[in-house]
Amino acid sequence: MFKPFVRNATTGQELIWISIKVKRSLDEICHSLELGIPSSERLKVRKHHRLEVWCRNNLANVSWRVTTVLVDEITAGADTEKHSIMIVGRSPARDIIDSTWSDLDDDFDYCDRTLRQITQDIGKKFNIVCDSFPTDQPDPTDTVAYFAFENESPWTKLMNEADQQGFILTSNEAGNLYLWRVPTGIRSEPFHITEGKNVKNIKWTENGSEQFHEYIVKGGGWDPVRLIDNTCPSGRTLTIDIDKPVVSETELEGRANTEMRRRRETKTIVTLPGWGLTDEQIRNMGDIREKELYWFPNALIPVKIPSLGLNDNLLISEVEYTATVENMSCDVTLVNKEMYL
Repeated sequence: MFKPFVRNATTGQELIWISIKVKRSLDEICHSLELGIPSSERLKVRKHHRLEVWCRNNLANVSWRVTTVLVDEITAGADTEKHSIMIVGRSPARDIIDSTWSDLDDDFDYCDRTLRQITQDIGKKFNIVCDSFPTDQPDPTDTVAYFAFENESPWTKLMNEADQQGFILTSNEAGNLYLWRVPTGIRSEPFHITEGKNVKNIKWTENGSEQFHEYIVKGGGWDPVRLIDNTCPSGRTLTIDIDKPVVSETELEGRANTEMRRRRETKTIVTLPGWGLTDEQIRNMGDIREKELYWFPNALIPVKIPSLGLNDNLLISEVEYTATVENMSCDVTLVNKEMYL
């Protein structure tokens, strides 16, 4: 059985909590935290403090970190029955996202360096470490021939370049950054979502509000690449200009395909009991070292939901963990992996 606890890493104090909501998503770089605490804990937390949410499993005799955030906001509320404090925070990567630079430092030369090297150098300015996942492998990212920005968030450039190279750039549990490729194989751990076994609620959504009929991508002196999405019969057109001086026609075609797939938004959100695997599943795994025990984004898992006609391997794009003193659950968002390839 999993039991969450919250630690103020700035002061070293553990916090008494009333409610916890953690969100991790492939579409949002930062993890987010909404933490309810009793008013008696108010003086233990200040804005910009670093908070960590951990989860303990007594059966496996391990504790693992769920997220690390910096406090953005603290709000006190009161009614006739109780006083409470709500704390809102985001991953330390918020500093990169919120910052704008008009120029690069003289010491930073981003020409002919890999994407990971560029991200690592920018991260150093904010005391954020960037690595590629898995961490025990050589740098898998390609060389970037041109990288510059003016009066904009460095995050915009990093995200665009990661997308071009087929990587997802996101926060990890320690508040640092990972460059991840979308997995092509099923996880070795016994993760599965099966209607009638571990599903409490199901919500299926097909959203066309972000779709376009025609996608036009320009850049590199090539003729514009045009891609038609016949599933969106409107006249809407999206034009993307890639400002890299050196870009291949294949890159233009890849960007058009990526945009079209991601905007064909079909997702399934399932509510599951707990934040991770059951005690029985963990017990049957044997050696759990270097194994995942809880639900996390960027995992490809089997999904069987007959009521929606789903029987496929789907990608977890988002997980929202929720806990109160009485109950724990999580909402897992599932999509086709092609949305991120």
